[in-house]
Amino acid sequence: MKSNDQERGRVILTPRTPLPEDVEFTEVGRSTRRQFTTPMELLRPVVGMPLALMQANIRHRSQIVPFIEAFVDSEATGLILAISEGVQWSFGVCVEDTAYFASRIIEEQNRSRGSDRWAQKRVAFLLDHALTYEAAERALQAGVSGIMYDPSMGGRRAVSIEENISLSKRFVELAARYEASIELEVGVIPGMEGAVETEFTDPSALAILVKAFPDVAVAVSVGNEHYRLSPKGRGLQLGLFSRIREAIPGIPLVLHGGTGVSDADLRSAIASCLLDKLNVGTEFMRQALQALAGAMEMEKTTSQQLRDPVYYRSLLFHLDAYPQKYLGVTQRAIYRAASAKLTFLTGGL
Repeated sequence: MKSNDQERGRVILTPRTPLPEDVEFTEVGRSTRRQFTTPMELLRPVVGMPLALMQANIRHRSQIVPFIEAFVDSEATGLILAISEGVQWSFGVCVEDTAYFASRIIEEQNRSRGSDRWAQKRVAFLLDHALTYEAAERALQAGVSGIMYDPSMGGRRAVSIEENISLSKRFVELAARYEASIELEVGVIPGMEGAVETEFTDPSALAILVKAFPDVAVAVSVGNEHYRLSPKGRGLQLGLFSRIREAIPGIPLVLHGGTGVSDADLRSAIASCLLDKLNVGTEFMRQALQALAGAMEMEKTTSQQLRDPVYYRSLLFHLDAYPQKYLGVTQRAIYRAASAKLTFLTGGL
């Protein structure tokens, strides 16, 4: 990461005013939310353009600074930070604390950088894969600016479009009360523990959902998969992706499981204006863990170890316990990976 802020001369300006007054925020939730725009405010201008936004999925607090630094140093004008409800259990991070920490980093960036040349840069914060209404409400009270609800519960069950609409309605209304964004999902994206077989997104069902909820972003299942460590295997169903775009023109389309999608498929989807947001988490966590293991002079991590919670929690313990030894090398690895992905998504590769 660059150390000379004056050399960069770039600034993030994201305060949002006014905020809704008739809803409850936590003690720091209102100030947290002021630093974030909503995901939909970033996504709407991207639809129909040959570029995509990056959603950086946070699994450890150490990732937040390099994500934001990489964004500031890039040509991208929007970044979506996200944390899923399930990550709280597998990685021990807290939605409320993470959103507050990210908002303070943005505030510090604003205070330390004096140029207005990059004043259009914006950051949003999303609760990804909300499993319960209560968790979504707590996150909005804590200041997140968008929620993603998946009625398949992370791919653990298939639901009809009628049940999808019925279950999603409460979350759509909740987000609207907080003037936040909502992202929904149609189909089943595999990869999470306990997930059923893939169910590709049906364009006609998607059109029904968007008719019920016209102001949404939609996550689609077109061959993508959560937690896949490499793009080996099947590719994206680009023909299906095109039919989805034709069925709902103007609606932001999202791919979860960005790590497991090949560059060739991503280039095609972006060039054809099919993809508006790519979610990436596994790739960044892999880079962090490999850098951390290298700094600890351990053998190169294997794919099996990267999936083992005992292994990665042990590595992260050393990062938390000895930040003076391991934080710098870990954050530099995340910065490089995030910078490369931002460049790719904005047409630099």
